[in-house]
Amino acid sequence: MRTILALAIVAGLFLVLPACTPEDQDDMGYQPAGITFRTDSGYTFQNDTVTVGDTLRIGAMVAEGSQSLDIVYVEMRVDGGNWSRTDTFPFTQNPMAVDFQAIMGAAPRIEDWSVLAVEQNGDATRRSLTFTVQ
Repeated sequence: MRTILALAIVAGLFLVLPACTPEDQDDMGYQPAGITFRTDSGYTFQNDTVTVGDTLRIGAMVAEGSQSLDIVYVEMRVDGGNWSRTDTFPFTQNPMAVDFQAIMGAAPRIEDWSVLAVEQNGDATRRSLTFTVQ
């Protein structure tokens, strides 16, 4: 009798477990904002080595995760230093396109350019590109 009960429980688990899909599990937890760099012609979308004084066109698509977004910032830093804000966009539609120009410095260095999406509760998601300026 115990063997039959154990087999019935195991069989029941096999019937119930396939009902849980990864999509169902994603709906139950926190999802950060989505930031993807545009790969269209004329856009820079990956880390690269560039020339002093170059101007790069960067575009990103920003989409809400499980929380509402408030604002999107473009920030940059030099040689791993502190981030400085170069542009601000209120989040007005979902998804939202953000385009900007990154003008490289006049001396060799490492520059990080970042899109920072900030939720209404203050949590943030950052995606960055790193450029070696020579």
